[in-house]
Amino acid sequence: MAIAVENTDGQIRISVNALNEVIARGVAQVPGVIDSFENLLHSIKFSENGQVFQINDKIDVQHRSIEVNVVISLDPNCIFWQVASDVQNKIYSVIEKQFGFSLKKVNVEVGKVEWLIT
Repeated sequence: MAIAVENTDGQIRISVNALNEVIARGVAQVPGVIDSFENLLHSIKFSENGQVFQINDKIDVQHRSIEVNVVISLDPNCIFWQVASDVQNKIYSVIEKQFGFSLKKVNVEVGKVEWLIT
Protein backbone atom coordinates (compact mmCIF):
# COMPACT_ATOMS: atom_id res chain seq x y z
CA MET A 1 0.00 0.00 0.00
CA ALA A 2 1.41 3.36 -0.96
CA ILE A 3 0.34 6.19 1.30
CA ALA A 4 -0.43 9.06 -1.02
CA VAL A 5 0.72 12.12 0.87
CA GLU A 6 1.29 15.34 -1.00
CA ASN A 7 2.99 18.46 0.19
CA THR A 8 1.47 21.37 -1.72
CA ASP A 9 2.09 24.93 -0.58
CA GLY A 10 2.90 23.75 2.92
CA GLN A 11 -0.16 21.52 3.24
CA ILE A 12 -0.11 17.80 3.86
CA ARG A 13 -2.92 15.96 2.14
CA ILE A 14 -3.79 12.29 2.28
CA SER A 15 -5.72 10.43 -0.38
CA VAL A 16 -9.14 9.05 0.51
CA ASN A 17 -7.93 5.76 -0.96
CA ALA A 18 -5.07 5.54 1.56
CA LEU A 19 -7.39 6.40 4.44
CA ASN A 20 -9.88 3.76 3.30
CA GLU A 21 -7.19 1.08 3.16
CA VAL A 22 -5.92 1.76 6.66
CA ILE A 23 -9.43 1.90 8.14
CA ALA A 24 -10.57 -1.25 6.32
CA ARG A 25 -7.55 -3.20 7.62
CA GLY A 26 -8.27 -2.05 11.17
CA VAL A 27 -12.02 -2.68 11.09
CA ALA A 28 -11.57 -6.14 9.56
CA GLN A 29 -9.67 -7.12 12.73
CA VAL A 30 -12.48 -6.11 15.13
CA PRO A 31 -14.04 -9.27 16.60
CA GLY A 32 -17.64 -9.66 15.44
CA VAL A 33 -17.11 -7.91 12.09
CA ILE A 34 -17.37 -10.49 9.30
CA ASP A 35 -16.71 -8.25 6.30
CA SER A 36 -13.66 -8.89 4.17
CA PHE A 37 -11.07 -6.18 3.66
CA GLU A 38 -12.31 -5.73 0.07
CA ASN A 39 -15.94 -5.31 1.15
CA LEU A 40 -14.97 -2.80 3.79
CA LEU A 41 -13.04 -0.74 1.25
CA HIS A 42 -16.32 -0.06 -0.55
CA SER A 43 -18.35 0.66 2.58
CA ILE A 44 -16.28 3.57 3.93
CA LYS A 45 -17.19 7.14 2.98
CA PHE A 46 -15.58 10.41 4.05
CA SER A 47 -17.45 13.71 4.09
CA GLU A 48 -17.11 17.27 5.25
CA ASN A 49 -20.10 19.54 5.78
CA GLY A 50 -22.31 17.16 3.80
CA GLN A 51 -19.91 16.99 0.83
CA VAL A 52 -18.77 13.41 0.14
CA PHE A 53 -15.15 12.91 -0.89
CA GLN A 54 -14.42 10.72 -3.91
CA ILE A 55 -11.85 7.91 -3.79
CA ASN A 56 -9.20 9.96 -5.66
CA ASP A 57 -9.70 13.13 -3.58
CA LYS A 58 -7.08 14.31 -1.12
CA ILE A 59 -7.94 15.44 2.39
CA ASP A 60 -5.98 18.23 4.05
CA VAL A 61 -4.91 16.98 7.50
CA GLN A 62 -5.69 20.40 8.93
CA HIS A 63 -9.43 19.86 8.35
CA ARG A 64 -11.30 19.54 11.60
CA SER A 65 -14.76 18.60 10.36
CA ILE A 66 -14.14 15.29 8.58
CA GLU A 67 -16.75 12.59 9.15
CA VAL A 68 -16.49 8.88 8.38
CA ASN A 69 -19.44 6.63 7.58
CA VAL A 70 -18.95 2.86 7.49
CA VAL A 71 -21.37 0.00 6.92
CA ILE A 72 -20.48 -3.30 8.57
CA SER A 73 -21.77 -6.87 8.62
CA LEU A 74 -21.84 -8.71 11.92
CA ASP A 75 -21.66 -12.21 13.30
CA PRO A 76 -25.04 -12.98 14.95
CA ASN A 77 -23.29 -14.21 18.10
CA CYS A 78 -21.73 -10.87 18.96
CA ILE A 79 -23.12 -8.01 21.00
CA PHE A 80 -24.07 -5.62 18.19
CA TRP A 81 -23.77 -2.31 20.03
CA GLN A 82 -20.40 -3.34 21.51
CA VAL A 83 -18.94 -4.25 18.12
CA ALA A 84 -20.25 -1.00 16.59
CA SER A 85 -18.63 0.92 19.46
CA ASP A 86 -15.36 -1.02 18.99
CA VAL A 87 -15.42 -0.15 15.26
CA GLN A 88 -15.89 3.55 16.09
CA ASN A 89 -13.00 3.47 18.55
CA LYS A 90 -10.76 1.59 16.09
CA ILE A 91 -11.40 4.18 13.35
CA TYR A 92 -10.78 7.17 15.65
CA SER A 93 -7.60 5.52 16.93
CA VAL A 94 -6.12 4.48 13.59
CA ILE A 95 -6.67 7.89 11.98
CA GLU A 96 -5.16 9.73 14.92
CA LYS A 97 -2.24 7.31 15.30
CA GLN A 98 -1.36 6.78 11.64
CA PHE A 99 -2.21 10.18 10.16
CA GLY A 100 -2.08 12.60 13.10
CA PHE A 101 -5.46 14.26 12.80
CA SER A 102 -8.80 13.86 14.54
CA LEU A 103 -12.18 13.09 13.04
CA LYS A 104 -15.31 15.06 13.86
CA LYS A 105 -17.56 12.01 13.83
CA VAL A 106 -17.59 8.29 13.01
CA ASN A 107 -20.98 6.85 12.03
CA VAL A 108 -21.33 3.07 12.04
CA GLU A 109 -24.26 1.35 10.36
CA VAL A 110 -24.96 -2.33 10.88
CA GLY A 111 -25.99 -3.19 7.36
CA LYS A 112 -26.27 -6.93 7.72
CA VAL A 113 -26.15 -9.78 10.23
CA GLU A 114 -25.07 -13.17 8.85
CA TRP A 115 -27.66 -15.52 10.33
CA LEU A 116 -26.78 -19.14 9.78
CA ILE A 117 -29.73 -21.23 8.73
CA THR A 118 -29.44 -24.87 9.71
